[in-house]
Formats: sequence, C-alpha cells, structure tokens
Amino acid sequence: MSDQSHGPAGPAGGPQPAPQSYSYPGAPDASGATDPTQGVALADEPSTPGAGRSRRTGLLAGGIAAVVLLGGAGVFAAQQLSGGGSQPADVLPGDAYAYVRLDIDPSAGQKIAAVRFLGKVPQIQSTLGSGDPRKKLWDLAAKDSGEACMKAFNYDADIAPWLGDRIGLALRPGGTKDTPNLAVAVQVKDEDAARTTLTKLQKCGDSGSDSDLRMTDGYAVITPKGQGDATLAATAKGSLAQNTTFTGDMSALGEQGVVSAWMDMGRGMPELQKLGGSEMASSLGMGTVPTANAKGRVATALRFDSDYVELAGLVRGADATTTVKGSGAEMANLPANTMAALQVSGADQSIDAGWPAVKKQLDALAGGGQDDIVAMAEQQLGIKLPDDLKALLGRSFTVSLPDQDFQSAAPAVGVKIVSSDAKRADGVITKLLRAAGGGVDLTHHVDGDKVYVATTSDYADDLKAGGRLGDTDAFKQAVGDVSGSNAAMFFDLDKLEKLYLSGVHGQEKTFLESLKAVGLNATQTAPGEATFSLRVLGN
Repeated sequence: MSDQSHGPAGPAGGPQPAPQSYSYPGAPDASGATDPTQGVALADEPSTPGAGRSRRTGLLAGGIAAVVLLGGAGVFAAQQLSGGGSQPADVLPGDAYAYVRLDIDPSAGQKIAAVRFLGKVPQIQSTLGSGDPRKKLWDLAAKDSGEACMKAFNYDADIAPWLGDRIGLALRPGGTKDTPNLAVAVQVKDEDAARTTLTKLQKCGDSGSDSDLRMTDGYAVITPKGQGDATLAATAKGSLAQNTTFTGDMSALGEQGVVSAWMDMGRGMPELQKLGGSEMASSLGMGTVPTANAKGRVATALRFDSDYVELAGLVRGADATTTVKGSGAEMANLPANTMAALQVSGADQSIDAGWPAVKKQLDALAGGGQDDIVAMAEQQLGIKLPDDLKALLGRSFTVSLPDQDFQSAAPAVGVKIVSSDAKRADGVITKLLRAAGGGVDLTHHVDGDKVYVATTSDYADDLKAGGRLGDTDAFKQAVGDVSGSNAAMFFDLDKLEKLYLSGVHGQEKTFLESLKAVGLNATQTAPGEATFSLRVLGN
C-alpha cells in the first residue's frame, strides 16, 4: 500500500488522548438504572456540508466502511458524542458523482431524538448492549472475513486508538469495471497508528499492494493503486464540500442525520453502467434505459425523530417541464379503522406528460422484436391506451384494507377512484374483469366523479361513507401532511401484526411488537423537483 501524508499534521508524534469510550444512552448502568439523556451535549447545532467487503483486499477499509454503513448505521446516532468538526466531503474531490457518508457524531438534536426513539424499541438496545458499536461491527467483519490474518487484529489495541467517527465514500468519473475510480475517507485520531494498521490490513490479501493510502486533514484517504496523488490533487482544486451543486442539494435536504447520500444521475448513471458491466446492467434493467439522457440529482438522509426513524430525500434538476399536482385528501378521508392504504394522485397528468417515454420503454422491454406490446394489450384487454389508463388511475387512485382478521372467505379490499371520466373508468374495470375470465368477484359503481370498487358491498359502502384516517396519531406521524402528495402509503402495524405475530417468538416478537406504523409520502414540489419520506414509528 503506497502511503503519503498531506495537509496539516495530525495528532501523530505526540501524546494521544485515550480512546473515547462509547456507550448507548438509555442502557443500564452499573446499578441497573437507566438514564436516556446521560452524557448528551445540548449546545451543538446540526452540521451542514462545507461550513460486503471490497472486491479487492487492498480497499479493505472501504469494505469496512460498507459494513458499517449497511450493518448498523441507525444505532450510532445514540452515541454520547459532542458533534461538529470536519466531514468526509471536505477531503474528497468535488468532481464526484456519488457520495455516501456515515457520521456517528451527529448533531445533539439527532442524538436526543435517537435516544427517545430507541427507547420505544428496547429490543435493539438489549441486543446491542453498551460499549463501542464499532467494535461489534469490526468483530462481525473479522468473523465473516476469509482472511485468517484479519481475525488476528485486536480491536481495542489495533483499531480503536485511531478510528474516528466519520466515513465517506465517493465515486468519480473515469473508473472501469475492474478498477472503479473511488475514494474512501476514514476519519482518524492518530495518523501513525492508522497508517500502521491499514498497511497491515492491506497485506492480508493475496494480490499485493493494490491501493494507495494518503493522510490529509485528519482523514485516511484510500484509493485504487495509482490514484492516490491524483485524488488529492483533484481535491486541492475543489473538494466536494466546495461543490455548490452538492452543498445546495444537501442544504435543501436539511438535517443530515447519521447517514446521508447524494448522486448526480446525469453524470453517474452512465458511469455506473460502465462499472456494472453488461450483465449487471441487464439484470438491473439498465441495458434498455437511456442513461445518457438521465438528469437530476438525488439526496437522502437517515435521521431520527423522537417518534420515528426516517429516510428522507429529495430530487432536484430532473427532466420535467410541469408540476403534477397531487392531493392525498382521499387517503386521509378513508375510514379510521384502515390497516393499510396506498394512494397515487395526479397519475392522469403524469401519463399525459410521460406516455411517449413509457411507450419507448415498453418497446425496449419487448427486445426490439416485431411485437407491439401496447397493441397486444389493447387487443387482449379490449382497452385503449393511454386514454383508458388515464381514466382508470384518474386524479386519485386509492387502495385500502380495513381492520380484519382475514378469516372470512372474502377478505375486504377496496379501491376508490376519482376520475375526470368516472363512467369510462368503470367501463375499463368491467373489461378487465371480463378479461380475467370471471375469476374475480368485485362490486363497483359510479357516484359522480368517483368509482368505488370492493370485494364486498359493505366495504364499498364504507369507502363511500369515508372517515377520518388522516386525523389518527399513527397516520399523522407516519405519513404527515398529504395535502399535496403524489404518492402515499400507510401501514398500521398494530393492526397488521395479528397476521404475522403468531409465527415469531422471543426477541423478534418483542421487536415487531415495538413497531407502530410505516408511512411513505412523496410530493412533486416544482418542475423536476420532489421530496419523499419513509418513516418507521415506534410504540
């Protein structure tokens, strides 16, 4: 592993502070008591940007980063840390098209929210116990590793003294399938100790020195062999934290939480297709996707509220010239005993704008043959596309299930459609049922601009009568404001758990019982811009 140091001198060479001891707030102390806010600092503010195992053993640190990111990101926000300081984006190149960051030292607000949320899911805390969660992840990585020498490392002696709180990974243009142009930035507290251990870790592999190691501004930057100097040179020209597109997107996203990610799809999709090779591209459906025309950026963050953990995100700069107006009113007006619901609104507008692209994709999926999928569907189903599809999905299309035990011969399931041509939508339903061969028994009728469809006439009447699902605490916390939603989903797990809880036992059952609801909310806010949120609530 080639190693050079750059930037201001780190702590190497002088007395080192003792490694910080981690423990989970809310875990029992020596007396058996718990204090959920013990050690949590309140003064710091949320930070903002700028203010398995790697395929090659030489990028082992990148593999460790991936294990951390995928294996236990959620629990880290509960650490008793102070927050603040530099971020990986400060030492990674500004030309990156994709970035993922883990921060186990988030803002104080995130720590407090995490403590309160995790207090509602005690199974996680009882499983993790107290202590440094990074040690647990290291132990898992060492156990799963096929390299015997990796298992010989002692976390307390070889890892903890130098490993910092943040890890970031950036993908840059120009990589190949065999050598992706990536850079992993690992925060370090002791550059000499980090250099020694990372060099030894690299030697665990059989391929020799196939990565570069550079130290800069309190981070170990690991890249493929021969890319170390070029990566730091690119950062010197402008770091990712100085990329105004990146910082603008992340600022619009808000609280970065414990994990955040960003991708420029316009530059990144073609690059990822190259890295994945033809087989991967085909398996992901990318072989027929016009990646050269992809536009926009996506930014996401995993963050905590006292009532839920949330994956929040936004899309900016996508290829759209109009805003599709959404409304989740029909979902919010479902009966209060609803156990699950899904709504899509504004689909008729979306079909108008996007049908040419959809048709092109359908033709591509046909493999370039002579068959016209759309014409075949029209002939077999007796419908006209896209007009009948527009009428069927309408301005609002809502699927729902009421609270039930699913013991009856006909479980209650319903659909509520608001359409500019409700009679045509009802006619399409009749045609689809006829095409199904009479195997589906549904009741459906038109009432003004609405169509009610259900497996039982009683539930069709319930849908027509409506209710106040939107006023329930579970819905408001899980889904939030749906007044402009283009897509929303709600699962009341307290009602649904009767369907699966009897099949699980022990800690798994305790964990499932501690979950209250799941909600999704997505809204187009402007042409080419949208926000989305996926929340999991605790009881």
